[in-house]
Amino acid sequence: MFASAGRLAARQDALTLDGAGRLLLYLLPLAVAFGSLASLSVGSLRPGVTDALVAGLVALGLIWLWRSPDAHWAVRRPLVVARLLWRAEPQALALYGALLAYLTVIVLSITVAITRSPVIKETLKWGEVLAVVSAAWLFIRTERQALWLAWAAMLAGVAEALLGCAQYVLSTGLLGPGGANIRVFGTFDQPNPYGGYLNLSLPIALALALFGRDPRMRWVAGGASALMLFALDLSGSRGALLGLVAALVVLAAVGWRFERRALLALLIGVPLVAIAWLTHLIPARIEEKLLAQFRVNDVSLTAQLNDANYSTIERLAHWVAGLHMFRAHPLLGVGAGNYDAAYQRYKVPGWDESLTHAHNYYINVAAETGALGLLAFLAMVAVALWLAWRATRATDLRSAARGALAGVDGRALAIGCAAVIVALCVHNTTDDLFVHAMELQFALTLGLLLRLAMPKGQPADTR
Repeated sequence: MFASAGRLAARQDALTLDGAGRLLLYLLPLAVAFGSLASLSVGSLRPGVTDALVAGLVALGLIWLWRSPDAHWAVRRPLVVARLLWRAEPQALALYGALLAYLTVIVLSITVAITRSPVIKETLKWGEVLAVVSAAWLFIRTERQALWLAWAAMLAGVAEALLGCAQYVLSTGLLGPGGANIRVFGTFDQPNPYGGYLNLSLPIALALALFGRDPRMRWVAGGASALMLFALDLSGSRGALLGLVAALVVLAAVGWRFERRALLALLIGVPLVAIAWLTHLIPARIEEKLLAQFRVNDVSLTAQLNDANYSTIERLAHWVAGLHMFRAHPLLGVGAGNYDAAYQRYKVPGWDESLTHAHNYYINVAAETGALGLLAFLAMVAVALWLAWRATRATDLRSAARGALAGVDGRALAIGCAAVIVALCVHNTTDDLFVHAMELQFALTLGLLLRLAMPKGQPADTR
C-alpha cells in the first residue's frame, strides 16, 4: 500500500512538473512579442521576461533530470545514449550536434573579439535556444499540447497584428520611401523584424486553416491568417514578403503532396531563369519592372542616392563591410556580436553609420565567427530543413513510416512549422531575424518539429 501511495505521489509530482513546463512554453511567444516593454539593465545585459521564462524552463528541466532514473543512467553513459538516439531519432542528435557546434564557435570567438561583452550575449542567446528546444521536446508530448503551443504563437501574432493596424490608423508608424506610405512595426521598433516575426506564426495559421481537421478551428485560423497577412502588408517589408512567398510554396507543395515535382521544377527552373536573365533573353522592360517592384533597380555603391534606393544601397554597403571582415578574419571572424564594434575599420567609404549588423545573417555569421561559424550555422539550417521534412513524413497517415503523433492536425502543424523554417531562412538573406528574442520562437518551432517527428515506437505520453 505504501509503495502504491509512493508511486501515486511521484506521478502527481511529474504531472505538476510537466504542467508547469508547458505553461512556461505557452507564455513564451507572448513574452517574445511584448517582453521588450519590461526589461532590466544589468551592466551591458538587459534581462527581460523571456530570460525569466527560460530560466524557469531550465530549472524545471534540471528537476526532471534529478528525479528521472533514466536521466541518471543517460548521464553516466552518454556515448551509449548517443548511439541509441542515432538509431531511433537521428534528426534529434544531428540538431543538438549542430547547435552545440555553433555555440562552441561562438564561445571560441571570444579569443579574437574586439569587445567581449557581445560574445557573452551571443553565448547566452544561443544557450537559451538550446534550452528552449530541449524544453519543448521534453514537455510537449501529445498532439493536443502541440496545438496549444501553436495557438499561443498565433495569439501573440494576432496581438501584434492588431497593434500594427492601430499604428496605421493612428499614423504612428514609420514613413516609407518618399513618405508615400506608413510602415508599421508593432513592438519591434522596425518594420523588417516585425514582418519577420509575423512569419513565425502566420504559416502555421495558414496550414491549420487549409489542412486542419475541425472546421471551427479552420475558420478561426483563417481569420488569424487574414489579420496577420494584412499587418505584414502594412509593414512594407520586402524580406518578409520573400519569406512569405517561400512559405506559401512549401504549404502548397507539401500540403497537396507534390513536393517532389515542385523541387524538380525549382532545380530546373531556377538555373534556366538565371541563364535567361544573365543573357538578356528576358525583355529589358520586364526585367526593369521586376526589379522596380523590390526597389533594386539601379542599385550599386556608386549609384545616385534617392528615397527609393537609399535603404537598399545602405544594406548593400553593410554586406560589403561584412565580407571585408570575413576576408580579413576568415577562421573565427571578428568575434560574435562584434560587427558593430568592427564596422568603422571595414566600412564602405561614405557609409559611416553602422546598422549594428550586416542585414544578412549569413554574411553576419561569416563576419563575426568566420568560416567555422558559417559552416556550423549552415549545418544547423540543413538539419532544421531535414527535421521539417521528417516531421511532415512522420505525421502523414498515408505514410508507411508513421510517427507517434501522426494525424490530420499533427500533419498540418508539421507543414506549418516547416514553412516557418523556410520563411526564416529566406528572410535572413536580407535581415537579421535573431533579434528581439525571436530566436526563442525559432527554438519553439524546432522543438515542436522534434516532437512531431517522433517515431511510432515511442508512444506519446498522455499526461
